[in-house]
Amino acid sequence: MTNRQSNIIFYSVISIVIYALIVNNFYPDFFENFTKSKDALSIEEAMTKGEHHKALTLYQKLAKESIGDGSENSSETAGMYEAMANLYFLMGDKVEEKNYYLKSLSIKQQLKNNNIFSISNTYNKLGSLAEEEEQYDQAQIYYEKSLSKMLGKTQEKVEGDEGMFVGMQNAQESYTRLNNEWTIAVFKKLGAIHYIKKEYIMAKIYYKKALTASKVTFGEDDIKTLEIMSSMKRLAL
Repeated sequence: MTNRQSNIIFYSVISIVIYALIVNNFYPDFFENFTKSKDALSIEEAMTKGEHHKALTLYQKLAKESIGDGSENSSETAGMYEAMANLYFLMGDKVEEKNYYLKSLSIKQQLKNNNIFSISNTYNKLGSLAEEEEQYDQAQIYYEKSLSKMLGKTQEKVEGDEGMFVGMQNAQESYTRLNNEWTIAVFKKLGAIHYIKKEYIMAKIYYKKALTASKVTFGEDDIKTLEIMSSMKRLAL
């Protein structure tokens, strides 16, 4: 890099900093309002203070405004419903917690551009709630859907060099989706569900999947891998 290029970069940065200081001096709320609304800041403050009822009231207000604006079926509204579900969890209300996870899921299923991790997580939350209520068939369904979304299809194959590149991308993406802590946890949950239902062959399949992925992700001697091996031995699988 030449001295001239260094000077250009230096003075450009200085100009940006000076502009930011001027804006912040005359309009102190500019940057806060740019990233967060007043309601969002109020919710953050309420959560910090443990005022869950207040945070919930604010979320309900925002959700009504979103519906009134015709934006009910949006990722933002789905996110609000999910946040409200978490608040009900903190308040010990499992019925409403489940209700708002279902509302969030309903919206996510209608979105064209779904975040697979987000929708997989919602299915996982619903699975955990069903498992806590000993509704094992329902829990299994939710966990399977969660896993299906996470390990679902990637891009379609394309011919030629571009197809080879896409194929490599797909292989890497599939490898990453399969071998990670989240996927391993769902494999283990499904293994446990099938064991409770005395479906030992399926339990063995899922525990083996969890073990294989854990060896790749954490290593053969990692405590997480050893715990899966120990569980399999204890369960005589």
